[in-house]
Amino acid sequence: MERRTFIKNMAAASGIVFASRLFPGVAAPFSDVVGKKTSGKILNAFYYRAHMYTMVPRHIREDLKWMADVGTDTITLSILEQDFAAAFENVEFICNEAAKLGMSVIAVPSRWAGILAGAPKVPSLFTIRNPQTWILRKDGTPVDSSVTGRISSIHYEETYEFMIQALDKLYSSWDIKGIIWDEPKTLSIDYSPKAIEKMGPDPTEDQQLQANVDFYTKINKYLKTHYPDKTIGMFIYSDLPDKVVYKMAETEGLDYYGCDGRPWRLEDGGKTENPGKVLVGHTGQRFIDAAKKQGKKSLFLIENHNMADKDIPLLEKRMPELLNMDIDQLIYYYYPRNIENPDKLMNILKNRLKTFKK
Repeated sequence: MERRTFIKNMAAASGIVFASRLFPGVAAPFSDVVGKKTSGKILNAFYYRAHMYTMVPRHIREDLKWMADVGTDTITLSILEQDFAAAFENVEFICNEAAKLGMSVIAVPSRWAGILAGAPKVPSLFTIRNPQTWILRKDGTPVDSSVTGRISSIHYEETYEFMIQALDKLYSSWDIKGIIWDEPKTLSIDYSPKAIEKMGPDPTEDQQLQANVDFYTKINKYLKTHYPDKTIGMFIYSDLPDKVVYKMAETEGLDYYGCDGRPWRLEDGGKTENPGKVLVGHTGQRFIDAAKKQGKKSLFLIENHNMADKDIPLLEKRMPELLNMDIDQLIYYYYPRNIENPDKLMNILKNRLKTFKK
C-alpha cells in the first residue's frame, strides 16, 4: 500500500476520536507524538538545506549525532516545492537516520506560494505560474519581496488549494511528524482583486490580520482532520506589535506558537535581523503569554544565523536567562549561514543547550 493511501486510511479511522478535541483545544503535545516522553520540553534543530544538492551520508550521520548528543528531540527540514522531485531520496535518508537516533523529523514548508519564510530564499514555482494570485499594492503594482519576488494572496482559493495539495504530498512522501509555519509574509494589507472583493476597497490592517488567522485556521483544520497525529507550530517576528502578537495567537489548530529573534535583551544592542527582534525579556515573554492565553504551547527560535563574531559574547551571556524562560519548544539553527567562526559559535551553543531540559 502506498504511504499516502495508508496515511489517509489511518487518519480517517482515527479522525472521530480526535475531532472532539481539535478545537478550541490542541492536539497531543509533540513529545507525545515523538513517543520519547509524555510531557516536557522539546529541543528542535533547524537543519536547513544540508540535503539540498551535495549529500555525503557520513556528514549527515555526524551532524545528527551532534544533535542527539546535545539532547535534540527532533530536527526540522526546509522543504521547497521542488524538493518532492529534486531531493526525495535525500529527505528520506535524513528521516531514516534521524529515527535510528530516536529523533523525529518535521518540516517547514519553505517559500510555498511565497507566503512563508524558510530556506533557501527562492521564488515560488506556484506563484510564478499563477500571476492572477499576486498580492498587489494600492496602486495596482505587485508586491515584490527583495529576496523571493512575488507573493501569492491568501484571499485566493487557488492559494489555499495549492497549500493543501502540497501538504498532502508532504505527508504521503516522507515520515514527517508535523510542520511549522515560518514567518507568514502576508500580514500587510493586500489590494489584490480577491482581497478587495472580501474586505472592501479600503481594507484595514485588522481585516488582513483576521484573514491570516482564518486562512491558517482553515488549513490547520484540514490537517487535524486528515492527519490528527501531526503537530503544527507557527512563529512570527518577535519585534511585531502587541496587536499582531495576540491576534495571530488566535489561529486555531496550532499546537505551538511563538517567535524568532536574537537570544539577548533589547538593551544589549548587537546585530539583529530587524531592530528590536530579540527573545529575552518582555519582547519574547509576550509570545509565551499569548500562547498560554489561547491554550497553546510556546515556541522560540534562536536566531544564531548571520551573527557577527563580536556578538557571540551576548549570546553566551544571555543564554542562561533565555533557558530559564517558560519555553515549551526551543529551536536552534545547526551550523547556520554567514557565521565568521562557526565552530566557536556552535560549541558555546552546545554547552548551553545541554541544560535546556534539566
